[in-house]
Amino acid sequence: MEHVFFKPWVGRNYENGGIFNKKLLVLGESHYCGGCNQCGLKYGKECEEFTKDTVINYLNGVKGKWTRTYRKFERSLVNEYTTNERSKEIWNSLAFFNFLQVDMVIPRKGGIPEDYEEGRVAFLEVLNELQPDLVIVWGINRLYENLPGKECGWMDGAEFKVDNHSIPNGYYQLNSGKKTKVIAVYHPSSGYSWDWWYKAISVQLQLK
Repeated sequence: MEHVFFKPWVGRNYENGGIFNKKLLVLGESHYCGGCNQCGLKYGKECEEFTKDTVINYLNGVKGKWTRTYRKFERSLVNEYTTNERSKEIWNSLAFFNFLQVDMVIPRKGGIPEDYEEGRVAFLEVLNELQPDLVIVWGINRLYENLPGKECGWMDGAEFKVDNHSIPNGYYQLNSGKKTKVIAVYHPSSGYSWDWWYKAISVQLQLK
């Protein structure tokens, strides 16, 4: 994965599907670390373990506003309030990757067009390396709309509604020939009702 700077977190039970019985890749948009200008392939390798370290810190009980994002999302996967032990089961059953390969200075700030171009290349490398069955995208607007398009194997999905609310979805045809389902959810950092999103996510997790 030569264009990947922030290496993905891959849980130890990801390959066998873990508690989901399905290879699940969660796609975030970016890291926020204050803008040291040392992140990314164009700079150096100082922070390439940032994604892995972030998940490890969360599972080790590090506190911060950002941890609520992880907690709300994991609850939407299992439809329950989660203990630390349950959190470890969940995150060891999935892979997590951030799309942008440079850091952002402040939360909720997007990248420049070049950042998304680089992110598309990196994301495709991760898709073909990890061969997920399902990808859950954090963000139905900016990130979902910047995913690689039809020229990269994208196919629009059939209409999928929950409580009369349309859920963006589609597929990627991977280099192996495998079809990987993709759905987008609201970003868990804000306005994310985990019990409602469970209804959408659980349908996809149960599909063969």
